[in-house]
Amino acid sequence: MKIFALRWLLDPATSLLALRLRAQERGCMSYDAAWRLARVTRHPDEIVYRHHGHLAEDPHDEAK
Repeated sequence: MKIFALRWLLDPATSLLALRLRAQERGCMSYDAAWRLARVTRHPDEIVYRHHGHLAEDPHDEAK
């Protein structure tokens, strides 16, 4: 199942808000970024998960 469909099934309110945010930005924001922003707006305690998805890899982890 694609992530888009899974998100709609699990949390349609967040998905709808993401579409509205993307429309306000006139398509300049990806659906994934809009969904993450909508999710954090509705559930502020999940900010850790949003940051995790946008962090660069730690180069020290590859040396281990």
